[in-house]
Amino acid sequence: MRLRLDNLQIRVTDLPFDAPAAEPLLKPFIAAHCGVSEAEVLNYEVAAKSIDGRRKPPSLIYSLHVELARKPSCRFAGVPVMEPFKGVENPRRMLHPIVVGTGPAGLLAAWQLAAAGCRPLILDRGYDVETRAADIVRFRLGRVLNSESNYLLGEGGAGTFSDGKLYTRTRDPNIRFILEAFVRHGAPPEILYLKRPHIGSDRLPLMIAGIRREIESLGGTFRFGCGVRSILVRDGRCAGVETLNGERIDAPAVLVGHGLGGRGLTLELIRLGLSMQLKGFQVGCRIEHPQEMMDRHQFGLRRRPAFLGAAEYNFVSHPPQAKGVSTFCMCPGGEIVPSTAFPGRLSTNGMSPCRRDGQYANSCLITTLEPETFASPLDAFEFLAGLERRAFKLGGGDYTAPAQSGAGFVRQEAVVQQKGGSYCFGHRAAPLHQLLPKQESAALAAALVHFEKICPGFMSRGTLVGVETYVSSPVRFLRDEHGESSLPGLFLAGEGAGAAGGIMSAAADGLKVAGGMLGA
Repeated sequence: MRLRLDNLQIRVTDLPFDAPAAEPLLKPFIAAHCGVSEAEVLNYEVAAKSIDGRRKPPSLIYSLHVELARKPSCRFAGVPVMEPFKGVENPRRMLHPIVVGTGPAGLLAAWQLAAAGCRPLILDRGYDVETRAADIVRFRLGRVLNSESNYLLGEGGAGTFSDGKLYTRTRDPNIRFILEAFVRHGAPPEILYLKRPHIGSDRLPLMIAGIRREIESLGGTFRFGCGVRSILVRDGRCAGVETLNGERIDAPAVLVGHGLGGRGLTLELIRLGLSMQLKGFQVGCRIEHPQEMMDRHQFGLRRRPAFLGAAEYNFVSHPPQAKGVSTFCMCPGGEIVPSTAFPGRLSTNGMSPCRRDGQYANSCLITTLEPETFASPLDAFEFLAGLERRAFKLGGGDYTAPAQSGAGFVRQEAVVQQKGGSYCFGHRAAPLHQLLPKQESAALAAALVHFEKICPGFMSRGTLVGVETYVSSPVRFLRDEHGESSLPGLFLAGEGAGAAGGIMSAAADGLKVAGGMLGA
């Protein structure tokens, strides 16, 4: 008898402390819950897993597909049937459309188009993950930035060298398909059932290279080091692209998934007259703590069991008469990295390996700037560039990061109390409270005080590292139901279009827009 068992709760203290994983140990808990013997539990598969930390010690919460020898005494649900992803056909027999960008939106769009037999041409101003990884090593060793190949730009987008967090609130029906595709190309299988899955910066490049090879096997062609300057327009319709070296490439349709790193292309699309609107966007600073501090607070245990994994957190502050602040892109057991593509400018990001086994935890404290703050998109992007220039200067002009203790930020004192840290180029004390605009700085200070109350040590042991400016876009381009822009034949997808916020939502948007491109 096969059934779905929901809400199986297991206290972490009921499992062996040194067990590397909990999943192989579930049979006796399943048997006890169902009122059968262990021998009658023939098989089980994990459908979902989360951690309930509201009470200490925490509990693991499972949903399982279980096969039993006889009917259990507990109540159970039927086994859901997953609808397989259905690819889109190519009724117009479109050939050689162009996809700009190889982030999640661009890659999944390219896969969809290649699977439909379109033989797409995929362009990226950055380079493949192998070249990109080597350029990042050179950057870390010599502090000489390659402006076309770095933590921000290149195959896979900014998320390639990050934690690879896959949590999303989107209800897109293709999410399961995307996760299965990631697993097929090297992502850890547990992303299929974890509530907050991640891949890890050590496995993401291999996965992305695998997706690229599949697209190539389906007839797609990649050209790296080939940035797009503008869109060709003929008779009021998109006719292809012009590259940065002046080459003109004709195409029946173009899909742009240029990501947050493609600010120049965003401004060019605006110059061409595409319909768009300013929207709210986020800025902030990274904050770093010892991972063991977060483990103790979140789990309520003196030592973390081997099977539990590094603790995550998600905090929100809504002070009266002040801006809200939330933690974003939390990287357990990770490090802070310089995610910039421009010499003389600095922006940070967080990354962590699949095992999340580093000694530091970091996240970004973000607050929102409202669209009415700026007169135009150019003003908004120049504001972000100005933050990056000032951060670079505050750090000393060599990619050292400006930093300030959490308590120092609140007291407006340029001090750093904690020694060490994960940032590869080190940090120096700086007045980050003066870097951000006054209202945003006040919001972060209020949030630090609030987070200290709910998590002792958050402010007093935290080190702020500035600044993070690639969180979301100030611009949203207007699209129809197919993802087509106000310029016929030009389709826009992902974060650069202002239509997504993270790996999964961008990937799902890329699939959707590619489908619209084929069916429009």
